Amino acid sequence: MFIKEKLKVPWRITFDTNPDQCNLHCMMCEEHSKYNFNKHKDFRVMEFKTIKEVVQDLVNYGLKEIIPSTMGEPLLYDKFIDLINLVKSYNLKMNLTTNGTFPRLGAEKWGKLILPIISDIKISINGASKCINEQIMEGINFEKEISNIKKFINIRDDIRQKAINFPTITFQATFMEKNLDEILGLLKLAIELNIDRFKGHHLWITHPELENQSLLKDKESIKKWNKTVEKMKRIADTSILKNGKKIKLDNIYSISNNSKNNIFPENFICPFLGREAWIAWDGTFNVCCAPDYLRRTLGYFGNVKEMNFMELWNSDSYRHLINNWGTYQVCKQCNMRRPLKNLGECLNE
Repeated sequence: MFIKEKLKVPWRITFDTNPDQCNLHCMMCEEHSKYNFNKHKDFRVMEFKTIKEVVQDLVNYGLKEIIPSTMGEPLLYDKFIDLINLVKSYNLKMNLTTNGTFPRLGAEKWGKLILPIISDIKISINGASKCINEQIMEGINFEKEISNIKKFINIRDDIRQKAINFPTITFQATFMEKNLDEILGLLKLAIELNIDRFKGHHLWITHPELENQSLLKDKESIKKWNKTVEKMKRIADTSILKNGKKIKLDNIYSISNNSKNNIFPENFICPFLGREAWIAWDGTFNVCCAPDYLRRTLGYFGNVKEMNFMELWNSDSYRHLINNWGTYQVCKQCNMRRPLKNLGECLNE
């Protein structure tokens, strides 16, 4: 991808609102895992003013939606109601990833507030059984999570029926050795519950204790993953949801068994650069969603508190990254890359 002209405004921005706030300790989490022995002692929270100024700046350029924190539980952000009102005031959409506990207000109250403005809500769930899901998502109550999901589905259906909005609900999993045998069961559970989409991504090795959990670590693991992908596609193709549609599988692809050291094939490209942006809690322009220690190897691209976002977005340094992303090691091993033919799917996730 070679860019000469000015980039279009990102269609979606993620604001890292409250990375240090979470009520769970998922084993794969960069920040809150029990394996993180260097957890931040500071209480990092984004000033709502930062979000407001960036949105005000970009909304006239074509910004379509925003995502609150994907590090930490966003519903714990103390300005979340203000965020909902901001989205409403500019007729935007919110895309939300949550851990399924719906803290503070509970599933029903949050559902009635959020679903009228949501494009999609991704609920993290990592096992079809209580045992596996609770082992991976330490602190979760599996039965309570399923109960919460059912409440959200009922509210979703009511909102759709009244034509207020057409929100979708997604099951989002992290694929690893620990839950590989339950992925098919999790997909079947999603279909049984009438979930719109099943999405996931491969494990980032954010802690040494996770290295043996990667499904990309060797040819045998990749082979097991590819067989699972084939079975998932068969299940999705032969199952019909209550609305007469098929569940959508997203970011679920077979991986070349010739891959080495987690290097993805060349036809798997970055779906984010030049399309989406991430703003850290302190205003730093983060160019992608890779773990922080890896993302920093790409360079520093400025701060929205010091410079207008569009100046950062059209800077020479960011342009250089877009034109040369494939040469960076973190990009070569990035498990968020997608086959070129499926790039259009990212615009709807």
